[in-house]
Amino acid sequence: MKKLAVSLMLLVLAVCSVFPAGAEAEKERLTEAQLVSYYKNAVFVGDSITAQLLVYVREQQQKDPHFFEGVKFLTAQSYFLYTASRKNLRSGASNLKYRGQEMPLCAILKEMKPTKALILLGVNDYIGEQIEKGIGYDERILDLAAEFSPDTEIIFESLTPVTPKFCRKKDYRTLWDNYNEALREMCQRRGAGYVDIATALKNENGYLNEAYSSDGLYHLNPKGLRLWIEALMDYAQTQYEKGLWAPEDNV
Repeated sequence: MKKLAVSLMLLVLAVCSVFPAGAEAEKERLTEAQLVSYYKNAVFVGDSITAQLLVYVREQQQKDPHFFEGVKFLTAQSYFLYTASRKNLRSGASNLKYRGQEMPLCAILKEMKPTKALILLGVNDYIGEQIEKGIGYDERILDLAAEFSPDTEIIFESLTPVTPKFCRKKDYRTLWDNYNEALREMCQRRGAGYVDIATALKNENGYLNEAYSSDGLYHLNPKGLRLWIEALMDYAQTQYEKGLWAPEDNV
């Protein structure tokens, strides 16, 4: 009996050493179907880069209708971060359209009332050359979203990396990295979401891995777009592990 009590005590001590007081067991990795359900009724906002993601998602939905089910896209060629930060339409510039009508982003969010808005913008502004202004635009988007669609969670996505070809005249690799870091810090300060899609797309020198590039500059091919999807799923997993979200039981 004494030996049994000692064995039980040793077992308890061993368990406590693995899971110390206050520690939680690591949560399991959710399935892909569960992870993409995090974005149900979300809207992705962007320019031609995000338009590529739209095409990729729609192609995948031909194989699996539940892939990013309920996700919408708002994209426009040459769409500026500055334009997205305005309360009114920008004359003479590329604007978003909703139901066939040009509207500012904040007004569209008010109409759509998405659960989340994921924003990737700044390339057309050459935002790496004006980081302080760019972060100001990002904060203005947050302010307008709080005013027009307060129940919509705003999540910013990092700029994609660039190739050496794009950096022949200027070191945009460093400029874009600096902007992404400033964006991450702003999101942390303001309580907004931030998805790092850049890191997984880089080669050992910090440039866009050309195996993921569709134009030799900064647009992505299907392999690169898949890594973008995986970064989104990793973000959803992180929210799950933090206890901020859980998939529905029927997913």
